[in-house]
Amino acid sequence: MFKNWFRRDSSEKYKMGCGSSFDASDGPRTVVIFGSTGLLGGAIARRLLQEPFLYKVRCVTRRSSSEKARQLAEHGAVIVNADLGETKSLEKALEGADIMFLTTHYWDERNKEKEVIKGLNAIDAAIQCGVKHIIFNGSENVKKIIGKECNHLDSKSAIEEYIREVDNPSVDVTGLNHVMPGINFTILRLPFWLENFYSVFKPHKLKHAVYAVALPLEGCELDMMSVEDVGEVIASILRRPRQYYGKTLNLSAEALSMENIVDTFNRHFDNRKFTDPKIRVKDMEKFQFPGAKDLAAMFEFYQSGEAVRDIKLTRKLNPHAMTFDRWLSENRDKVEEALREAN
Repeated sequence: MFKNWFRRDSSEKYKMGCGSSFDASDGPRTVVIFGSTGLLGGAIARRLLQEPFLYKVRCVTRRSSSEKARQLAEHGAVIVNADLGETKSLEKALEGADIMFLTTHYWDERNKEKEVIKGLNAIDAAIQCGVKHIIFNGSENVKKIIGKECNHLDSKSAIEEYIREVDNPSVDVTGLNHVMPGINFTILRLPFWLENFYSVFKPHKLKHAVYAVALPLEGCELDMMSVEDVGEVIASILRRPRQYYGKTLNLSAEALSMENIVDTFNRHFDNRKFTDPKIRVKDMEKFQFPGAKDLAAMFEFYQSGEAVRDIKLTRKLNPHAMTFDRWLSENRDKVEEALREAN
């Protein structure tokens, strides 16, 4: 069983919770957000902070003195120091919480096993503390689909598998003949982030005023979405949480070809020329930067037809989710800065 694949503490940890006892009449629900100083967690925190009568937002970070943490605190968040590698700090962060949003990070250490263990630590702590709803940023198992390692996605698939296993009340996950009650969970599967266009996949300069948008799509369309729009998705889920218990939500605002992407760049930057270098997955596999093979596998997975995303559902959850055209209009300055750095 998956549970036995990783070492877990088989003490009394599942027999008592930390005491979350929320009832709808009690007032705002306490939402604990991991990754709150990053793009995804930060977007969710900022959205929920707009409704203080509905949510008490508790932002978990390892760097509570950072500028991003300070800004969240100024808008009403409670900042909590915790580390996904330290179980006791997680239980303290989750004590009395009603909802947990969890995202884990592969790229910090580029170690799949460490990321999985950290995710399991957070799930265990949430169960221990009686958290009523776990929302997780998950993924399909890419290795199973295309036969190649994609560590930053396969790690999230492994955490997903663990969540589904502890949700099964017929499974003794403790090894102590103690059958746990099921947990309420919702899995998000996100598409390509538009914010990648001013970070890891920013266009690179070929010559003066000419830039290449180097995505190995090879004739396929790419599902896309702004991370900022996930905040409203979470707010919609939390308005009717029972409707989304046990569900996997495959998100996308739109799907575009390389021709669409390049044309959109050219419309918004009339002082530059953008081109499609027609890069292939096998080209990206040969790149020398750390993580190149993982990213190549990600794009091969996107091309496989198995990365199914649901634009209609996404529009239901967030009717105002941005198209790439609108996103580029609103984020032109950030992309412009990234292009200057590429010079």
